[in-house]
Amino acid sequence: MSSTVIFCHWILAIVLFVLTNWIGKHSMHAGYIRMSVLAKADEAPAFNFLYRAFAPVAFITIIAAISYDTIFEWIIEDIYLVVVYYFIFRLVFNLATGRALLLNWATQIAYWASSIPVSYYVYDKLIIHKKFLFPSSDELGSAVWLAIVAYVYQTFNKVRLSDERTRTRKASYLEDRFSKFRKCYGTTISDIALTKTQEVLIYAVLINEDFNRPKIYRFIENLLFHLGWAKTLGVMQVTTTTFIDDEQSVKLGASKIVADHDVAAQLLAEHPLADHPWAVRRKVLELYNPDSEYVSEVDGIFQQLVETYFPEVNEDMDWKGSKTSANETPLPGEGESDDDASRTAIEAESVPEVQT
Repeated sequence: MSSTVIFCHWILAIVLFVLTNWIGKHSMHAGYIRMSVLAKADEAPAFNFLYRAFAPVAFITIIAAISYDTIFEWIIEDIYLVVVYYFIFRLVFNLATGRALLLNWATQIAYWASSIPVSYYVYDKLIIHKKFLFPSSDELGSAVWLAIVAYVYQTFNKVRLSDERTRTRKASYLEDRFSKFRKCYGTTISDIALTKTQEVLIYAVLINEDFNRPKIYRFIENLLFHLGWAKTLGVMQVTTTTFIDDEQSVKLGASKIVADHDVAAQLLAEHPLADHPWAVRRKVLELYNPDSEYVSEVDGIFQQLVETYFPEVNEDMDWKGSKTSANETPLPGEGESDDDASRTAIEAESVPEVQT
């Protein structure tokens, strides 16, 4: 196999990666579940498994069918390797973006063990013989089997498996991120936050922003910024006209969240829910990023952090008062040495100017 074919297969693998993620994002109504920091019940296990395992098979079949009618028939050679490259790329992507703790390795292996052999079978028995689009009359009897498969699919799709392992993985990831950020930025966040509730909310935004824009993404953004192609920088994704690092982005992002508590309270002044701290909290998140899914995700992380690491927080008393002084539960990293979402920012002392 020539290097040109291998190169094209890798390109197809990356296209498959982008395409499956895009289709999945727009298939939430069908039960598709995306990777997330929060634990979510899989309401359609059959759909999610079959989609992830067999979408690559359908992809190479369609590409092969299109290639037969073009001058690119040569790309069909060993096209099943596109599926292999796809799973390699997906694995490397998840590891490079720090999501290893979120992966369910048992299901990942099940995807590989299902998709790759089937891809080779389809390639060996159908694609290279150029007959897969026109089944013979003898093969039409397989329609009965399709009905059976559909029945099994619908039955399995109603099965609800325990999400305990999923919750454990999510909790481990959350602990890892919180410990890291508390060690790196704990003093900075504590100095800026006026209340303990604000402090927890800053951590929630920070964890979610880091998940959506991991370090490898931010490295690319830093390069694009100097070319004028990127406007948001740092781990808290602050919009700026001056280059800033992660530490400065935390200062700006945290300052914005604190200031927006007063803004949110004013915006809700005439609202019947104005006295509810959760309403103010969600309004603060909307001011940081108006996307409703973003707000729900960060709000869920906030509640998990309070439940796990800040049980002393009384939001009804704390959201606009002084910082809670009750004894805190020991947190991960206690005693250790200090070593795309937001589109607005505020000016802070000793921090580069940013645009709102």
